[in-house]
Amino acid sequence: MLQQCCQLLEDRLLKVAFIESASSGYLTSQFSIHKNSGADILLGGLVSYDPRIKISVLKVDPKLIETYTAESPQVTEEMCRLGQTLFQQADIVVSCTGLLKPGGSETTEKPVGTFFICISYLGRIYHYHYFLSGHAEQKLKTLTQKVADSIIALISSNQHKS
Repeated sequence: MLQQCCQLLEDRLLKVAFIESASSGYLTSQFSIHKNSGADILLGGLVSYDPRIKISVLKVDPKLIETYTAESPQVTEEMCRLGQTLFQQADIVVSCTGLLKPGGSETTEKPVGTFFICISYLGRIYHYHYFLSGHAEQKLKTLTQKVADSIIALISSNQHKS
């Protein structure tokens, strides 16, 4: 699916950027290594693993993190929105927060393996919430496929953009 996604982005002349937390740059790296990827489709990425980077570089309101935690749908949406400002030439901005391993804001309602994704495309922000199992690398591989699938679905459902 990732290769299909990269090909579709190239065919449609679309650029993507990533604002990552829990995935620590994994999504950006995966979108950079396939044929028909790299500079043709990838604008860049920002890893904002530490909440201080979310606040100082992205300008996420600290009260949002304080209220909802750094690993939340609300902060993920704000990262996506602010990522659009940071990567103005991007047609698609993907933001990711979550709990890859124990720690952070882990609770019984938000266990390890919880990921929040937002994708900005054509002026809208789309929300995704996943629970992924397996070891850390397996979770990241599965997350990458889910993001690629979501991008394909969004582009395909908006055929007027070409």
